Amino acid sequence: MRRLGFAVGAMSMAVAACGRIVTLPASTNGVSIPAGDMSIRFRTLGPLNFSSLYYVIIFNTSGNGVTPLASSISSYTNYSFALVFGGTGITGASYQLLQVISTGSSAGYTTRAVPINPLYVTNFNANSDGQGNEFTFVFNRLLLLTVPNPLASATPSPSPSATPTPVPNPSATPTTSPGTSTLWAMNFFSTDTTFNPIDAIASNGISDVSFTYVVNTLDVFDQPVNKPLPPPVAVSNQSAQIIAIEVINNP
Repeated sequence: MRRLGFAVGAMSMAVAACGRIVTLPASTNGVSIPAGDMSIRFRTLGPLNFSSLYYVIIFNTSGNGVTPLASSISSYTNYSFALVFGGTGITGASYQLLQVISTGSSAGYTTRAVPINPLYVTNFNANSDGQGNEFTFVFNRLLLLTVPNPLASATPSPSPSATPTPVPNPSATPTTSPGTSTLWAMNFFSTDTTFNPIDAIASNGISDVSFTYVVNTLDVFDQPVNKPLPPPVAVSNQSAQIIAIEVINNP
């Protein structure tokens, strides 16, 4: 299997988990996360091993509706972002966001670390089931939507005017980056610390090319995926064996 090869080497995860369980407010539509947020639950068969493994959530926010697959990760086909979880254990779990960028060269794509605005992270619980084999990450979708898209066409500058136009006061609401979409395709992997994929949420693991997971962020949804037990394709390291994910969205 080809290496994921994120161009950041052995990453130092930037934000430490606080380990606190935060009770989220119920919304008017019955989804128990704030409006504008997405919650991702990630569960493994064995205890989470943040020290020796990475748990990776891949997003395709281009709007083409194609799920990014482990079988194509050396070329990053249909990858927009990678949210990577690792660290030194449950109490030292941390995360980093990477943007995947087309280079237009034979290498195809590269990645860059994206600074995470803490205002866009609602909660990170590295032991959300109390059993040590599940974490939950809740974030405002602006975490991804405000990252500049280098592939988007630049807006032409207006022609000079003899009379300067007054500039309005800046808005408190961040501007969504061009080239993004409300149609997100996602996938969920475990890898070793050199980013070789080990398992995926798909029933047949990292070799499964039939798996699809596409959501519309304008919809209210609670969309889990539970792998059959025992998994059809087992991996030797149970801490890398993904058995369930769940994505909840509140527009």
